[in-house]
Amino acid sequence: MLYPIWKALPRPTCFPSDLGLHRLLDSDYDPGVGYFRLRMKRRNARDLRKGLFGPQGSRNVPDKYGGVMVFSLPKGWTLRLTYYAAGQYDFERRRAKAGDVDAEFIPPRPPQRLSTGPDRLSLAV
Repeated sequence: MLYPIWKALPRPTCFPSDLGLHRLLDSDYDPGVGYFRLRMKRRNARDLRKGLFGPQGSRNVPDKYGGVMVFSLPKGWTLRLTYYAAGQYDFERRRAKAGDVDAEFIPPRPPQRLSTGPDRLSLAV
């Protein structure tokens, strides 16, 4: 595991254990891994942030009303952490979601290809 300061450090205690996450980190953020999503508790999300970015700012999180945090990862990847509000109810799983966090690992968008029109060269949008 490498912090942005590029020193090899051990993973924190409650670092999430997930095959997709380990595959992403072991492949050095290969876009071929693709999008994946994890559900975890706040303590796991905190240690995920500590493991990826170091201990600075690890206590800056959304309050009891929930919220979303977005982080840039190497090679164009994006990490989106969605914190659920205390007392919010999950109708699908039929239980309260206080303390739950959804982590989404979003791969970089593929580069835009140039398309040639009949009379001009334009960038595909």
